[in-house]
Amino acid sequence: MSGTRSQLGNLAINWGGHALALVVMFFLSPYVIGKLDAVNYGIWSLLSVLAGYMGLFDIGVRGSVGRHIALYLGKKDRVGVDETIRAGFGIFTITGCLILLAGVLLGWLFPVLFKGVSSEHYSTVRYLLPLMVVNIWFSVVAAIYSSVLTAHDRFDIARSIDMLALLMRTMATVYTLHIGWGLWGLAGAIILANVFALVANRIAAGIIYEGLRSFPFLFSRTRMKELFGYGVFSFISSVAVKVIGQSDLVIVGAVLSVASVREYSVGAMLVYYSAPFISMISGTFFPAVQRKVASGARQEVQHLLYKQLKISMCFGLLAYIGLAFYSHTFIRLWMLQDGFDLTSVAEAATVMTILALSKLPSLYLIPCQSVLNAMGHVRFNAMRAITEASVNLMLSLFFVLALGWGLAGVAAGTLVARLLVASISVPVFLSRRMSFSLQTFLTKVILPGAVAAGCFALVCLGLINLWPMATWVDFVMQVGSAVAVWCVIALFLLLPKENRVGMKNTLFRCFAKKSEL
Repeated sequence: MSGTRSQLGNLAINWGGHALALVVMFFLSPYVIGKLDAVNYGIWSLLSVLAGYMGLFDIGVRGSVGRHIALYLGKKDRVGVDETIRAGFGIFTITGCLILLAGVLLGWLFPVLFKGVSSEHYSTVRYLLPLMVVNIWFSVVAAIYSSVLTAHDRFDIARSIDMLALLMRTMATVYTLHIGWGLWGLAGAIILANVFALVANRIAAGIIYEGLRSFPFLFSRTRMKELFGYGVFSFISSVAVKVIGQSDLVIVGAVLSVASVREYSVGAMLVYYSAPFISMISGTFFPAVQRKVASGARQEVQHLLYKQLKISMCFGLLAYIGLAFYSHTFIRLWMLQDGFDLTSVAEAATVMTILALSKLPSLYLIPCQSVLNAMGHVRFNAMRAITEASVNLMLSLFFVLALGWGLAGVAAGTLVARLLVASISVPVFLSRRMSFSLQTFLTKVILPGAVAAGCFALVCLGLINLWPMATWVDFVMQVGSAVAVWCVIALFLLLPKENRVGMKNTLFRCFAKKSEL
């Protein structure tokens, strides 16, 4: 019971940190879009994507370092933890040089790769992209120290640092845009926040894990083989995730126009910001799952898997079905302003609806993939991810170039690729490796989730048709009503009988105590 409370407490902390980021995004994004025109905002989005791609130069070692820190802590091997940290630090420092060279090259090629970049922006992108790439090194090294904190289940400290960095970045963004620094101000705000996060994570990790060393760098053959052996497949998965999650903006900028990136980015923004709420469930449970795998407790691993799946369904179906049905009203109320008219609202809403639907399978795929990673089956996850990414890319180009679907076609490529590649292969592979019944998985997870999703979709459709939403007050009241109905649906269709009985008994005890008073 104490383990369950600890995991749920860590999950609440992680969600709280990301909820703050979501709130900041909600209020800050219209401000940024109002300060930048369509072309500048599109350039900023593409620079952010390309800088993110540069983070792939760690060849998966970042994820491998985090995994092995948790693994060696589970085995109580301090030497393994120490050498993993120093080896990872050394690798990241060397690859930082490669990242910088790639940033310089892409900065000069930027005006050639993307449509609609005028000559007045050439010098900005050619110097700004290398600067943003250097920032990747700060974030990668900070991630090592953050992994030490999360491996010790100190998500409270890790998320507190994240929130302080977010506050610093937000204040710097508002100030620099206010004084007219534009794209340079946005980049400077990110660098300032990441430098702070690096220093703060190092100090906190040193306190939690006494004797933490970053130097001297370690390049032993054993540690290199270990980190790259897991990391290569983690790298492939990371590449695939980047392709699936961010290549859409690259396709829009290269095939349509840089200005169109703004509409796609607005439509995708809330979906991608909500996605970490689901991935954080598995991320929070991962250290515990990794420790159980290391100790050979297969039944406990399966128990943790089903716990993740239940939580994912309860929160994920609410989020993604809600985004799909309320996309147009939300974006109209959120973004409608000079320069972002009703046509832009409609395009962004279509993108949001399609991408929200593409996230529904992830509610069971992410927990399954997390368990497979903990069991060491990163090769399968990597091959599946790169296959999905390739299909996604080809379908998006086909829908745009051959069928002329525009922004909707780019989003549709993500949806169809997810349905064709991952939806079935991942649970089937996991059921074979963990020797649990696939039929049980379908009846306990997939079927109840599908029924609950269908019921909630009918509720949303009925509310939208019966209750017009002209203001934020109308929107909040209707969404609140939909959430209340969802709680009832989830209670009876998703929560197991024993959990319902437990909640009922708890309520009875509370009422009994109140009556005694």
